[in-house]
Amino acid sequence: MIYLISTTLLSTSIFVIFRLFKKYNIDNLQAITVNYLTASLIGYFSYGKDLSISSVISASWFPFVLIIGLLFIGVFFLFALSSQKAGVAITAVSSKMSVVIPAAGGFLLFGDVASPLKILGILAALLAFYLTFRKKGKMLLTYTAFFLPVLLFLGTGTNDLLMKYADYHFVEGDLILLLSVIFSVAFIVVATLLLYKTIVGKIKPDIKSLLSGLVLGLVNFGSTFFLFKSMEYFDSSLMFPIRNTGVVTMSALIGFVFFREELRASNWIGIGLAILAIILIAIG
Repeated sequence: MIYLISTTLLSTSIFVIFRLFKKYNIDNLQAITVNYLTASLIGYFSYGKDLSISSVISASWFPFVLIIGLLFIGVFFLFALSSQKAGVAITAVSSKMSVVIPAAGGFLLFGDVASPLKILGILAALLAFYLTFRKKGKMLLTYTAFFLPVLLFLGTGTNDLLMKYADYHFVEGDLILLLSVIFSVAFIVVATLLLYKTIVGKIKPDIKSLLSGLVLGLVNFGSTFFLFKSMEYFDSSLMFPIRNTGVVTMSALIGFVFFREELRASNWIGIGLAILAIILIAIG
């Protein structure tokens, strides 16, 4: 149970950390770069098997992992921007509700049965998505604040589907290595961008942002590590709904209490419906 509690708390912490970045003027690019370096190094050191660059590059899944690594960058930046522009609660809902994408993809790619509960869960998720973004009879605040969670929903769902595809077809018992390589690919790309912006004078190294990235990297890797440890003790049909509903609920409460994020009745109904949708999809 401690693993499940840990991954839920750490996943929620990622949303909160990004929200705090805005408050304390943390540079997202510098923090995210150090985050990926930290997460990849922790992964390699904890892998526990002989490892070489040539063996990784020659692996059958390496080209596919390159694509996932690039998506990781986009999704993580969306996490940051959406938490800062749309709020912690709505960002958590949009990312965790994206389970509908790998669930729907499972029907086509992995032979999953389209049970009535899963179909009902997907429909409930779509309605929840609409209600979560309503505000005074309109959609959420601004054009930017609306489309960031939408893009996060699509990006996170696609990422989860690709990860599941890679695990299903390419990886046998090496998920920690897979994640470490993905983190490394993301680090190389985002570090190149950071180096360029530093050289042309658009960004000045900020020790506060760099140290914040170290904290984010520890939390990011910890969330993933404890997720997989939880899967050793709980069935996915039980573990995922508990974790996702926990993240959505805690994020909504934290956003409302600590960041004074305004949530109307329709928003709360949408959040509740999102939790129900996640459970229906997971047990279906």
